[in-house]
Amino acid sequence: MIEDPRLFVGRKDELKAIASRMKGDQPTSINIVGDKHIGKSSLLRHFVRTWEQRVLKNTNRYVVIYLPLRGVDCQTETGFYEAVAKRLLNHVQGWQQRSLQNCWKTKPLNRQAFSDAVKEWKQQGKLPVLCLDDFKSFLDHPDKFDNGFYDNLRSLMDSNALTLVVAFCAI
Repeated sequence: MIEDPRLFVGRKDELKAIASRMKGDQPTSINIVGDKHIGKSSLLRHFVRTWEQRVLKNTNRYVVIYLPLRGVDCQTETGFYEAVAKRLLNHVQGWQQRSLQNCWKTKPLNRQAFSDAVKEWKQQGKLPVLCLDDFKSFLDHPDKFDNGFYDNLRSLMDSNALTLVVAFCAI
């Protein structure tokens, strides 16, 4: 994975496409699919580092995070929700932080609490954009991530409360 942003070259069309879908009147989630080691993770990380240069207007509306799903934090549904909440709150600055963090304090942070928090952010004018790397790791664990989990994410996307940029290997 490319760590130094100065070494990231090309993929301008892909970066532009992600940004345009994110900032549309009705944000659209995006799937990035490809073989192993073609740069999906690097593309996601670079987008997260540089998204503000592509969106330009209303950047305070978005909170964009990168989350590798193979990480130990994301082995359960609750672990995923808590990892998302932690990263989102790390990107909220100043006066907004208090009002935006209260909705994430429910313990355990289960499916309903996660949905409620995302909807509260929408009411406060914030759109979480989750760049999720290696989404296939969820699909490999249907006992931990059931259809209700995916239905909930889909419902949040359909209501324009959440945008996902998902990368996974082609099968």
